[in-house]
Amino acid sequence: MPEITVGYVAGAIAAGIFLSRIYAPSVLTFILSAILRDKNSAATWTVAASALHRSYWPSLLQSDDAKNHGVRKDIIFLTYFITLMGGLIAFAGIVTPLGLYETLVPTDNVETPFQYLKDASPFGYGTPPRSNLTFNRKCGDFGPLPCPYSNTIVVNVFDQSGNGTIDMPYGYNSSIPDIITEIYSSGIGNDTTISNYFDIQYRRYQQTTDPTVNNGSVFLVGTYRQMQSVALNDAVQAVEGLIIDTVNGGVGFRNHTVPPGFKYGASWEEDILFVEPETVCVDTNTTLDYRIAESTNISVNVLDLVITDRGGFVNLNRSYPLIDLSDTQKNSKIYERAWKAAWMTNWYTMLYYNITNAFNETSGQHALSYLNSEVGKTFAVPTLQDHAYYDSLGMDGSFNEHLNLGHGLGSTDSPNADARPPKFGIQDIDSSNFTTIALICSGSGGADYANITNTYVNCGLMRGIPQRQDEGPEMNFDSNSRWSQPIYACASGVKATIKTVSFTYNGTSGLQSLNITSLKDKEYPNEESKPLWGVEDTGNGYFQSDMKLIWGLVSDDYDNNQNVSVVRQESLYLPGYRNGFGLLSSQFTLQNLPGSEFYQNAMDTSYDVGGSSSPPIDYSGGNNMAMWARWRELSASPKTAAMIPNLIFTDSAAATVVGTKGVLGPGNAAQRNLVALPVTPTERRIRYRWPFAIPAFIVVLMLILMSIAGILTLIFGHGSLAKMRAHLYQSSTGRIFTTFLHPEQGGLRVRSKDWSKLMGTAVVDLSGDYPLGAGPMQEPEKCRSGSDEVSAEGEQFLGGAGQASPRQDYVGVQGFGQPQPYTGVQYTVPPGGK
Repeated sequence: MPEITVGYVAGAIAAGIFLSRIYAPSVLTFILSAILRDKNSAATWTVAASALHRSYWPSLLQSDDAKNHGVRKDIIFLTYFITLMGGLIAFAGIVTPLGLYETLVPTDNVETPFQYLKDASPFGYGTPPRSNLTFNRKCGDFGPLPCPYSNTIVVNVFDQSGNGTIDMPYGYNSSIPDIITEIYSSGIGNDTTISNYFDIQYRRYQQTTDPTVNNGSVFLVGTYRQMQSVALNDAVQAVEGLIIDTVNGGVGFRNHTVPPGFKYGASWEEDILFVEPETVCVDTNTTLDYRIAESTNISVNVLDLVITDRGGFVNLNRSYPLIDLSDTQKNSKIYERAWKAAWMTNWYTMLYYNITNAFNETSGQHALSYLNSEVGKTFAVPTLQDHAYYDSLGMDGSFNEHLNLGHGLGSTDSPNADARPPKFGIQDIDSSNFTTIALICSGSGGADYANITNTYVNCGLMRGIPQRQDEGPEMNFDSNSRWSQPIYACASGVKATIKTVSFTYNGTSGLQSLNITSLKDKEYPNEESKPLWGVEDTGNGYFQSDMKLIWGLVSDDYDNNQNVSVVRQESLYLPGYRNGFGLLSSQFTLQNLPGSEFYQNAMDTSYDVGGSSSPPIDYSGGNNMAMWARWRELSASPKTAAMIPNLIFTDSAAATVVGTKGVLGPGNAAQRNLVALPVTPTERRIRYRWPFAIPAFIVVLMLILMSIAGILTLIFGHGSLAKMRAHLYQSSTGRIFTTFLHPEQGGLRVRSKDWSKLMGTAVVDLSGDYPLGAGPMQEPEKCRSGSDEVSAEGEQFLGGAGQASPRQDYVGVQGFGQPQPYTGVQYTVPPGGK
């Protein structure tokens, strides 16, 4: 239904007025005709004729005015043109207002105070007030280690056999040294809306104590509780402490403040720190295929489970893929990692099924000496006891769950497969071969050094939502229906970046009224203006399992600092490694370092879906039909399938952390704006859609042309007011009657004032075929006194007892005979025109 605007209302009113202007005169002239007698004064006939002929009745009844026979062509043209212009003006009067509409438009920028806006959604309810306790960290995996710049003393005494003791004579100090806080807060000040590392906090936390830590005093650790799933929202929205992007994936850190007091709202822009995933999925060109059995006892009963070669085996690249990871900050090579993971998955699967061979050092046999596969060939796969495993999404970091290697070689219930694995493995392939794929794809693990080069990358094998292969409903697992699950190898990194966010706020319904209208990467005019990112440089003194590196925006003063690794670019790939055991599994952390932990925990969750995993939230779609349908749509191709880990990451991160910085500074603690932020108020204005003005423009053009024609007519003497007055006299109905009925009183050129006095009251009878003069007409006194006529008191000029003096002068025109003297009170005008 089209929106009803003020223009449409105005147009409807104009149309109603137009119809009323047609209807009302037509009805009134109809009434006038009803009360108009056959005998009326000449003035009455003039006025009545004017009203009647201005109405639409001549056209409706096709009277004399509507006939063109004998009429000059130029007169016909002008009369039609007059009608056309009248219709065009009426049409323009209706159409022109339709272009009017009211809209909200931005006005001039102003500076106005902001105020904190509480979130009334589950994210607001589930977020406790911020604690006054600060950040803390612990270092050391197999034993405590002092963190960088920490004054903790750890004494390790071990003998050659590995036995020994670890002593901390002064306890463990987990607080963050001031120098660390200073370095990783130096890149931005309080006069910007961009958050930094220490503006990120755990959404939920708990206080705990450890007698060996901070002298037994209370310190914070992070905890996890699900708030509300946003994975399916497909929107950019504001929640308590965050901007959540479920269109592309990612979270932005902002403690929400808004400018109040604008009736129609306001708009503005801010630069916001975002942490976002970057995922690539590559098709292995293999699928899991199966048939649903005829059973009503369980929801899904899988038969004939096979892995089908869709080109992944037979067309395997014969060269081992190598990736240069020497500069992962410049290019983390996410696609190359995913492609390598897909290649390795197919390679080990081919060895497992004896489709081909590996290099044999003993015999010297080259790899891929034979290839026992072709496109469409199927290989039997043992079916898991939990058949529901196959009707939902799976993200497998071990890269082997789809083969169900736990059932042993040769164990299968798929007799219709083209091939099956040998009963005794001849290639020495087991699940451990597949589990190395994740580490090789990631590029580093816990035993690698913690530095800026070893960026966090998680890899896994995705089993997409099954796609129905036969006729039938695409969401129903009907008996004997056939299904196919695509298998993709995916790799995901995480990066910090700055985005420019456009906001609008109308103040009608709390934080729900804060809308994000635009979200784009921040643009930089040159290389020098790009942000300088820093990551702790420990001189390779710690393994990744020993500590979580601190990162953030740093000032140029630390560009060449030996303890800070820096890059100047749009974004920073965050450091870390795939742990596989994080916050969402344990429900709490061992330290309060959210900026280093949350993104690793969230992405670890993205790669632990379905199968044997048991996270707090089921992201497989097995218990959520809406999620199942959404994942089915996305997993139809590897390009869109990459969105699934991104959305799971975003959902997990949103429930884990909040941003604490806003326009009022860190924690929004200031009483006035710390950021000079121009705000554009929105006001209601009337606007016009110009295509609706086309009829009006045509009318204006025609009016200009007509005006020019009228001026030219006046200049060249073809037209004048006197001539117009004469034509009005000549076309006046009553005057025409009296001219012929009473020619002695003057003809068609008598002034209107004189004619009205002399002949206005003369009665003209039109009851017959010809007009008759029938009634008194009293000559004004001043006219009689100047004549030679003699009349008694009460004598009538025409009719009655009086007798008019014969008039001898001729007042006719060519074609009419000279009128005869009046001989009585009534005179019949003959058809001859006399």
